[in-house]
Amino acid sequence: MRLLSLRAATGWICAWSIFGAPLSLQADEAKDTLIVETILRLEDFDLTGSEKAQAAVGRYLENNWGGERYLDLITRFDLKSEAPGVLKLALEKTDDPVGMEAAKVLDALGAADLLVATLHGKDAAAAARAAKAMSHLENQDLNTELSKVLADSSRPVMVRSAALAAIYGSHPDRQPKLLAKVKADELAKDLRQAASELLMLSRDPKVREEAQSLFAVGGSDLLAVTELVKRKGDPARGEQLFATKTCIVCHQAGEIGINFGPGLSEIGDKLNKEALYKAIIEPSSAISMGFEGWEITLKDKTPPLLGIVTETEENLTVTMIGGAKRTVLKSAVASKNKLAQSLMYPGLHRLMTTDELVDLVDYLSTLKKKPKS
Repeated sequence: MRLLSLRAATGWICAWSIFGAPLSLQADEAKDTLIVETILRLEDFDLTGSEKAQAAVGRYLENNWGGERYLDLITRFDLKSEAPGVLKLALEKTDDPVGMEAAKVLDALGAADLLVATLHGKDAAAAARAAKAMSHLENQDLNTELSKVLADSSRPVMVRSAALAAIYGSHPDRQPKLLAKVKADELAKDLRQAASELLMLSRDPKVREEAQSLFAVGGSDLLAVTELVKRKGDPARGEQLFATKTCIVCHQAGEIGINFGPGLSEIGDKLNKEALYKAIIEPSSAISMGFEGWEITLKDKTPPLLGIVTETEENLTVTMIGGAKRTVLKSAVASKNKLAQSLMYPGLHRLMTTDELVDLVDYLSTLKKKPKS
């Protein structure tokens, strides 16, 4: 019989004593949490072999939906019965890293059909969120379903736009094909706005330059910064723009947005209007320390990873735009190159009119530290 390590033995003793405790104690959330923490630390623990452990895990998942250990438990024990809860998390947190991870867990559980059913459902808002969740998955069957929605003119434009973004947004290699469709007038008119935002912010400089000539709103008519600072905007409209013009994909202001790039909650105390305009129009002119971008090429020849890098002795973690993280072994890395340009998309201001840009900057200027009461 193989001997357990002291730590493992201690864990088993702890687990045994808890599972043998009176039923009334098992209902206590603290006890359930202790059980969960214990079994996650035990190698080769068979959850199906303990009804009491199953009950504790079930209660823990119900009481801690979306919590720190929620997806860990479901993944570790392949809890397919929890797929509906994982779907809910993937749909409600599509812009958060936990939502992205939930979509991947759903796929790993073999339950991606729940996303497909939502995509084809009558709830347009939910269908659009399902499309966004699918964009985080490398699943050709899902791409086929997204293409069906994209081609169905009877579906709401918000759903088809989300499908367009899912198909082309995270795949720069597909964007030249989308650009060709736009130039050949083969894309539905009501999808041009969604296509413009994807293509004008492409990482491919050739695609980006062509798209900006096709779609640019601000363009060469944009006023000089010295003139822009003299304009008076509407902070309320600017706040709406912040939430709709891709800003929230990388930045957080208060409770709004994703904590990826520099935080903006008190940006009005740090930068004046002139500096804010320059940061938006020329994002690579001054890259904040700690937010430098890196391109990581892997030995398996999969698409390069772009993002902010943190390292341990053995691993390298890339936090990508949108907040998703991927950790790889350093031994799997072929090259690591620091980007000369900012991870903030160049040309972001071209998605706005001059008035919209002024509104956005006026809103950012209002974001200041609250005085102590």
